[in-house]
Order: sequence, then structure tokens, then C-alpha cells
Amino acid sequence: MNALTEKTTPRPLSCYGNGVSVRVTALEGGRCCRSRLLALGIIPGTIITVLSSCGRMTIRVRSSQFAIGCEMAAKIMAIPVRDCDDCRKTY
Repeated sequence: MNALTEKTTPRPLSCYGNGVSVRVTALEGGRCCRSRLLALGIIPGTIITVLSSCGRMTIRVRSSQFAIGCEMAAKIMAIPVRDCDDCRKTY
């Protein structure tokens, strides 16, 4: 992926706030939960934008918008996405 992957510990999607874009690193949970996430197009490497994080999470995956529960969001491990210029300044 990128150099940021080694420096950032993946956190559950439910930890991120409104307007944050993240890259999915792993899917946790049982077979049923992972199958549902895969059916929504949420696979490792996908970029997700959090639109709303109060109660249910509203997210944008590619050009689609979904609402998922906080329990399902807790099973999506992700790292924040930053521009290359931002990475050079911070790290």
C-alpha cells in the first residue's frame, strides 16, 4: 500500500468521525458479517468516507452510500488516508 501503513495502527471504523476518509486494512467478525461487508463492496484496500457517525454510521464506498450499525462498523479495521504532501510534512 504506502509507507503510512507501517506507521499507523489500524483502528475500527467506528472510531473515526465525520468527514474522515480511511483505507480498509482488514475485516473481522464471523463469516456472515464478512460476507455482508464484501457484498457491499467493502474489501481490504477500499477507501471509505465517513459521512455521519452518530448512532448508525453513514458511509460512502466508491459512488454508493450506506448506513451500517456501529457493531458492524467496529469489525472494519482501517487507517486514515492522507495526501502525499501531508505525509511528507508529518512523517
